[in-house]
Amino acid sequence: MELNVKNEEYWKFIKDHEQDDPAHLVLKQKQFPDLPLKELASQIAARQKAKTKLPEFHAKKVWFPPKLSLEQCSSEATAKFKSRLVSGSSFADLTGGFGIDTYYLSQNFAERHYVEQQQNLCELADYNFHELGTNISIHNTSSEEFLSSISHRLDWIYLDPARRGDRNQKVFLWEDCSPNLVELLPLLFEKSENILVKAAPMQDISRAIAELGNKVKEVYIIEWQNEVKELLYLLSKESVEYPKIHAVQISAVGQPIFTFTGDKLKETENKISFELPEQYLYEPSPAIMKAGLFRQLAARYGISKLHPNTQLFTSDILVEDFPGRVFKILHSIPVQKKELKKLLPEMKANLSTRNFPMPIAQLKKKLGLKDGGDSYIFATTLKDEGKGLLACDKL
Repeated sequence: MELNVKNEEYWKFIKDHEQDDPAHLVLKQKQFPDLPLKELASQIAARQKAKTKLPEFHAKKVWFPPKLSLEQCSSEATAKFKSRLVSGSSFADLTGGFGIDTYYLSQNFAERHYVEQQQNLCELADYNFHELGTNISIHNTSSEEFLSSISHRLDWIYLDPARRGDRNQKVFLWEDCSPNLVELLPLLFEKSENILVKAAPMQDISRAIAELGNKVKEVYIIEWQNEVKELLYLLSKESVEYPKIHAVQISAVGQPIFTFTGDKLKETENKISFELPEQYLYEPSPAIMKAGLFRQLAARYGISKLHPNTQLFTSDILVEDFPGRVFKILHSIPVQKKELKKLLPEMKANLSTRNFPMPIAQLKKKLGLKDGGDSYIFATTLKDEGKGLLACDKL
């Protein structure tokens, strides 16, 4: 590392100015001529972001990596959830990076390996792991070279292939990631039966499974703070036709708040009914939306869809434990400004569109609707192909 991260003067400055605007601090170099202000301001900016994402790391004298590594690393919540999936004697993280996943996942193992090609990140991890009070072996090498060098099988292997193309663009195919998971599979299975892979939340799950030759036995869709943060694939040496798909919402400490499990075979076998809006409206959580197991969802909770392509559900009896947002439908009206104004004289509401042929900004302009207030309006397509506005109260 370029800076002496153990320098107490640096840490005192960081602590004293942790609430300050990093951009303004950089302009005060003349006031602090002996300090590397640009680098320290960068640390302060990183720590401000990490306070929510990585509270345990934030509480220690952890030195943070360049911006890109911090953006791509797991949150403490998702890392703690992943640690619930793995345990045994020996573990290796083949794509160590900042070391968040390595730190949390390795706590269930005696033999622990961090593998990373970038020397600066290895040095950073070595320092940080010591500050965090954990003993993890550091390997400054590639995934392939590490796997080829070990003579014994590991209980678990974890990897998070880098998802950036040659021009720094985001990519979602395994073959465009580093390491190339498809090419690495034979060597991975030679070294372990248990392999967990993290992927970007925007990745197409069905395509990802197909690219791996159906060597996926379980998929976890992880939702935190009302957003899908990552996908996890648990690999199998044998082909699996219908892997289990788990939509999981987690708490800040990685505990599952709810889990909905299904598979594509059950999805085709379940029947679903379509109804006009009844008393209650249900909007699936982001993880459920990503899973796409809508027939199984409807069967589990005894609810109906508004339209085959509208991912909103309705019922006359309230389902209190539905995994998502629940609303009481007050009115169902045509998509007309004059009708809406009768309900909302101030013309303020939280507008959402679902399977509706007009962008939300254009619809707001057409209706003369402003954001705000306690009312919720859903513009959507109903089972009779009619377009309507559902005015709701959130429960």
